[in-house]
Amino acid sequence: MARPTRLQLAQAAYRAYGEATGGLNFRGDPMPAWDDLGGVIQHAWLSAVQEVEQLLLTPPPRTAPDPAPNDD
Repeated sequence: MARPTRLQLAQAAYRAYGEATGGLNFRGDPMPAWDDLGGVIQHAWLSAVQEVEQLLLTPPPRTAPDPAPNDD
């Protein structure tokens, strides 16, 4: 199965947001369809997905191992 595109992920996130809020936006108004959002809001969802992708694809920082216990 092919990896979803960033657009597909943004649309899926938008759908999930709508499902979680009963189809209402942050103002309590009905959410428009993705195609009716306008470029600025679509870009915001795409940017959010890009940030999540970056977090998921960036390896965690390496930490130094705990020092051996001192048996004094």
